Amino acid sequence: MAKGAAAEPQRSCIACRRTGDKSSFIRFVLAPDHTVTPDLEERLPGRGAYLCQSHQCVAQAVSRRLFARAFKAEGGVEGTAVLDQLLRQLMVNRITGYLALANKAGATVSGGEAVERSLAGHAVAHLLVVAEDAAPNSIERLLGGAARKGIAVCRVLSKEQLGMALGKESDRSAVIITNGGFARSLTRDFERYRNYLDKESGR
Repeated sequence: MAKGAAAEPQRSCIACRRTGDKSSFIRFVLAPDHTVTPDLEERLPGRGAYLCQSHQCVAQAVSRRLFARAFKAEGGVEGTAVLDQLLRQLMVNRITGYLALANKAGATVSGGEAVERSLAGHAVAHLLVVAEDAAPNSIERLLGGAARKGIAVCRVLSKEQLGMALGKESDRSAVIITNGGFARSLTRDFERYRNYLDKESGR
């Protein structure tokens, strides 16, 4: 750690008890109506309870009523499926929201052919977002171009979701983010979503 750099606050998962940097957990709060609410932006007031970015830890917290213990109150959690779906939707909303903002700011290049031209040229590129359901041949070319250009790649959303996030009437198989700030925010949220999905499937 660089001299003078502040250490990141540590937190513990209420399910598996793992301790680590605060950014590696998902924060939950108890809303005024006593429902347990994910706080992905960590801006909601009140006492926080933390879980790993893992479907298993969410399921364990629900089944063992760990939220009630953490908040010292009866938290309203209907079941793992409900909380899982809410978390997934909130994560996707954050990703598509950042994509929409980047597009509005003129910090995107979208569409397979346009992206390939950008990767082959000298245009600035900080992050390549590739749809999971893009054609295999396109994926191979795009990943090769990103590797040659030395930029990170994220693959989570569908072509339809990418198109909708960018306000396009048609699907988009790939998007380049040309702004470093947007790229960092998207990378963080992509990693959290991918971690959650990977740990759900046991990968």
